[in-house]
Parts: sequence; structure tokens; C-alpha cells
Amino acid sequence: MYDNNMNGYQQFNTEAVTPSEPVKAPKPPKKNHGAAKVFALIAAVAIVGGGAGFGGAFIAGRANSAVISANNETYHTTSGSTSELMNESSTTPTLNDLQAGASIYHNVNSDAEYNTDGTFMYTRDLVSAVRDCIVYIQVYVDYRGEKILYGSGSGIVISNDGYILTNNHVVTGMSSYTVQVCTTDPKTGTGFTQDYDATLVGSDSDTDIAVLKIKANNLQAAVLGDSDSLHLGDDVVIIGNPMGLQTSVSKGVVSGLNRQISSNDRALSSIQTDAAINSGNSGGAMFNMYGEVVGVVNEKLINDYSENLGFAITINEAKTVIDDLINKGYVTGRPILGFTCIQVSEDAARYGMTPGLYITDIDKDLAIADSELVVGDTITKVNGQSVTTTNDVSFILKDMKPGDSVTVTVVRTDSIGRDKEYSFDITLSEYHGQ
Repeated sequence: MYDNNMNGYQQFNTEAVTPSEPVKAPKPPKKNHGAAKVFALIAAVAIVGGGAGFGGAFIAGRANSAVISANNETYHTTSGSTSELMNESSTTPTLNDLQAGASIYHNVNSDAEYNTDGTFMYTRDLVSAVRDCIVYIQVYVDYRGEKILYGSGSGIVISNDGYILTNNHVVTGMSSYTVQVCTTDPKTGTGFTQDYDATLVGSDSDTDIAVLKIKANNLQAAVLGDSDSLHLGDDVVIIGNPMGLQTSVSKGVVSGLNRQISSNDRALSSIQTDAAINSGNSGGAMFNMYGEVVGVVNEKLINDYSENLGFAITINEAKTVIDDLINKGYVTGRPILGFTCIQVSEDAARYGMTPGLYITDIDKDLAIADSELVVGDTITKVNGQSVTTTNDVSFILKDMKPGDSVTVTVVRTDSIGRDKEYSFDITLSEYHGQ
């Protein structure tokens, strides 16, 4: 949980579940994604602009996760290692390849009724058709040599052979993952669940998207729809595992489109809904009434004066991210400068310090290492715009790409204490993730 100073709202990621008997597990390393407005805060900062998929970026904050035990009967299957999974095929599939076997009608019985536009007439028929596409994800941390269950979330099967779409904040900082898949007999309606060890293919904190892989075959894959076709007031169905209650269904309408859910001057375009979303729904699906996935559930906003404010990442914007994560392990096309800095605020001037970004380290593997920038410089402007926080630089870079250059203005103190101003160009490199 974190306060994003958005009109008093508190923003919650929804992967955590509430235990009846809490298990004391260590928390994963916390990540400070934001740029604190302090006098002089050392921040290991990779300045990243916007990129493929989302014009802006999303900063995922982690709630304190807890543990709940599932009561369902399960069967455990150990999957192969990361290298085995990645070497199953000599070529990496595209999202279109993965979707080739996706079908909405796998579990639809002959009594299902449809409206004249092809949508399901009854929610129960839609749920029967798509429920097996939603999986239950459990995440673990290593503690004193033991694997400790840390929390849980939801995921969406996007291929018959076991690619799973979920949220970055569900899996980040975890050491291992299991995915529980339910298979329902379309004739009898009975089902059984099976557990698989999962491998993290790739994750992206800016868009809160992650992809897992399990070694499985003949899974029911969800059909990824067109979120641009949504209208205000359209019915939507949410399926996930809130509070560890597996395959829970809630229904609502599209309450808003293109909502810019912002944190630290970054924004993620989302679908707003009044359908119930709770801890554990993260990574689950928002379906339209055709049974297509139009959003990936990732958060809710609450305060003392409002409720039923849930949000999902638009599937259209997520598709490019998914492809990149599967093929590269990171989102391509994002520029990075590549330095570590101390952020010095305007108030620092009264103490004789130069407001800006004081350089403490330069990445020797990036193009910035060949520039005239040196440790000890204070960057005061980028492309003529004053900067005092890393977010200032991210905003300037948001529409740029690797290979572009920026002009930086720095203040450098010479050997006898005189401050001199210099300007020079730096070529942007490509950001390859955390």
C-alpha cells in the first residue's frame, strides 16, 4: 500500500491475501520507484523514458502480502528448469502464434444462449466458457534455506502450452512461483486442479505486466480481445482469486476509459469499473460479454468517501509488452541515460549547492560512458529544460528512442572551487530492464 497523493486516495495493488493465521515470512527487498523530493537523497536511478506499449509508465507499489492456504485438492507437477523451458523451441513465438489455439467455446454447453450481437446472454454461460483460462498463482521467498509461501494472485492463460499473463507486482521480488490450473470436463462440468512450477519469462514494472511459463500442454487459452472497442456502460466480468477464494466472479460496467492512473508524474491508461476487485484479483482478467479478455486487473483506489473504483490495464496496450517480454525478456525501444545521482532541490541553493542531479556513478556499459559527463558533475538542464528530479528527466525522454541524443547542461567545480557551466550531447542507450 502506498499513498500516491492523488486527491487523498490510497492506491492498492491487489495481490495480497489475508490469512486466518499469518505466517511470518520475510518481506522481499523493497524498491523505491519514486523520486523523493528531498534535499539530498542518494537514488540509484536509471533514467528511463516512455516506450513501446504505453506512452507513459506505471510505478508499482507493493502492499504487505500475507498468506492463505487453499483448501482445494491439488496435484503437483514439477516443471523443467528455466533453460529447459526456454529451449523447448529454437524460435520464440509471437503473441499471434500463442493465440492460435485460443478459444472461447472450449467449455460452452449446447444450452448456452446468445444475444443477436453474439454476446453471451447469461453471465453463467460466459463464466463456464472462460473460467479455466484463469489460474491461481502462489509466490514464494527463500528464508534460511527454506521456500516460504509469501502471497498469491491471479493469472491468465494466453497459450495452450503454458504462457501465463499476470502483473509484475504479483511476482516481483519473489524467488519461485507455482501456478494452479483448473481443467473442467465440458460434458460433466466436473473439474480438477493441478499445480505447476513456473518460470519467470519477463516482467516490466513500468507497465505492471509479467509473463510466466509452465511446462504444460492442452491448456485452455483465453482469447485476447480489442479493448479499443469498449464503450462506457458496457458490461464486464472479472474473474480472479480475491483473498485466495479461487475462481471468484464479479460483474460490473465500464465506468471510465483511458483513466490516467498516475504516480510520480507517470501514468498508465486504464479501464475503470465498478465490478468488485479485492486483494488477490491482481493479474486476473476483465472479460467483455463476448468472453474476450479486454483488461488485466491490477489495482483499486479507496478512501473514506468512495468505493467500487477498480482498474484494469487495457489489453491492447499490454499486447506489445507481452510480445517483448516473451521474445526479449524486457520491453524494447525505451531510452536510458544511465547514471546514478543525488537529487538536489531548489532549496539547496541557500546552502551553496547547485540544484539539479549530482552524478555519483556512470554506467560504463552504456553510450553515456563515451560522453564528457563525469562523476561530480551536476546536471541542471536537459534539452534546455531545468531538471531537479529524475522524473523531470523521464518526462523529457518519454517520446524519445534509443540512439537519439540529448543536450545536457552541467555545473562542474574545478580544482580551486570555481563553478563552470558546460553543455554537451549524450546518446541514449536502450533500457534492458531491471
